[in-house]
Amino acid sequence: MLPTPSSLTLIIAAALSAMEGISCGLLDMFNTSSDYHLAASMDAVFGALKNDIATLLKGPVTNPMEEEVTFWCGNRNSTKLTQTFLNDSEIMMKIDVNKPMTFVIHGWLDNATRLWVQFTVQDIMKYSDTNVCTVNWSRLARYNYYQVAVNHTLLVSEFLTKFVEFLVTTGIPLDKITMVGHSMGAQICGQVGRNFRGKIAKIYGLDPAGPCFTFPRDRGLQYRLDHTDAKFVQMVITSRYMIGVGSGEGHENFYPNGGYSPQTNCALPVTSDAEFADQIMCSHLHATTLFRLSLNPKNVYRARRCINWPLYLLVFCNSNEANLLGVYSNQASGNFYLRTSAFSPYTVLLS
Repeated sequence: MLPTPSSLTLIIAAALSAMEGISCGLLDMFNTSSDYHLAASMDAVFGALKNDIATLLKGPVTNPMEEEVTFWCGNRNSTKLTQTFLNDSEIMMKIDVNKPMTFVIHGWLDNATRLWVQFTVQDIMKYSDTNVCTVNWSRLARYNYYQVAVNHTLLVSEFLTKFVEFLVTTGIPLDKITMVGHSMGAQICGQVGRNFRGKIAKIYGLDPAGPCFTFPRDRGLQYRLDHTDAKFVQMVITSRYMIGVGSGEGHENFYPNGGYSPQTNCALPVTSDAEFADQIMCSHLHATTLFRLSLNPKNVYRARRCINWPLYLLVFCNSNEANLLGVYSNQASGNFYLRTSAFSPYTVLLS
């Protein structure tokens, strides 16, 4: 029997698409004992999963943006990241303005000190000769998801836009700037790209956040990443209709294992709400793992252009164009599917 997305995933996806009266479209509780009860927010279940629901912040933002959004930059010549400021008088000592720039941006409840961010930064510097800056907006990311954290993305993108404008004045043009963002961070990339009218070189959106951005109601292009935000936009989608967007809007959209949760390395027997939430969070983060591993040219994630996941599994697309997930893509347009193993480095099972 061919593997398919779990019936639970499909039930939730269908229910989310029908929730016209709900302002924000993800799950408050994953209750496996009560007909898959759906509610309007992510806060309770994922806060409880992290055991820090009590630490979600409330109230207005009163600190200056310079304190709420910080930049930590480096390159091969200085791999230890150094805090870099808007209009930094020491900018020439912290980055090489003759090299391109790559930004790495985290998502909700996350921060720039997380291992996936730091490993990604180090691998970017190892495999490409570029400056790298992380964007730490961790405090603004610790507010309730619905309305508050979602709206905070606009504050972050506005300040990041100013920082990019500053870099342009130092000699780094927009067509030498790449952005990599996970979840809400991917949507921040799109907002910055829109501010520059699509003139940024590349954006890699790693499982861009879907709830309150694209479903159950679309908030508009000013909030979300799409192909108009850079000269090249690639999306890697690993938790469709759950935490991630339902469908990619990049020039290229990669769907490992159909893009659904659970990803093969995240499949766990679901016996409790917490385990279900853990399974989804694992799938959501898997996009960051695949992107980071793909920086090493020895790790090849070959995908096939295909109409959908079932046709890919039925090997109807084996003669279609192949493409590579990550920075070694041929930058073709379309939707690409791949099936990966459950164990690192998650090699492709069908190509």
